[in-house]
Amino acid sequence: MTTLAFDTSTEILGICLRSDDKYFTYTAKAGLRHSEVLLTEIDHLYKTSGINKNTTDLIVCAKGPGSFTGLRIGMSIAKGLSAGLDKPMISVPTLDILAEAYSWFDGAVIPLLDAKSGKAFAAVYEKGVRTSEYLDILKADLGDIFSRYNRVLLTGAFASAIAEIYRDRTNLTVDPEYCNCRILSCLRLGEKLFSEGKTDAENSGPIYIRPSEAELAMKNR
Repeated sequence: MTTLAFDTSTEILGICLRSDDKYFTYTAKAGLRHSEVLLTEIDHLYKTSGINKNTTDLIVCAKGPGSFTGLRIGMSIAKGLSAGLDKPMISVPTLDILAEAYSWFDGAVIPLLDAKSGKAFAAVYEKGVRTSEYLDILKADLGDIFSRYNRVLLTGAFASAIAEIYRDRTNLTVDPEYCNCRILSCLRLGEKLFSEGKTDAENSGPIYIRPSEAELAMKNR
């Protein structure tokens, strides 16, 4: 099986191309340049790996929450590749991706992304199962969640900043790789969903959780 996965939900762009037991990956701090970089690097991975793009069986992408621009670009490109190659596509929640590698942790795993305006995107996972909604939560309200668990592992790009705010909490641990891209987790979750017979509907879209600043500004006019 050949799978192409990519994550444009944060400023760290991740791409992984897997064919059987061979993996080819690319990660870089792309900032707001996903549209300039993504297709070029996908083509580069196919060329350097020697894999024919037409043999791709599955397209996987992250669907947020995260960067509004990055998510729109990622979903658009995933749908375009899916249609062009006539292959299925699966999108995976970004917070699920961040938590995927820590199903072994004895406690709560809480991935965190900066939602701006004093808020964080977050969710709670226990033994690999999400036990909360996807949250758009004030940083000041995270303490109520932390207090429910004896042990909490914080991961995701906002983990260190939140841990600093709550540095007096002895039950918090910061994932030492909190800021790294988890593109292999994205690929694994996408393939797992595919093995369960799940694929995206044609009208699927990103998980934004809340309207963008531009949309809010339009509503307030």
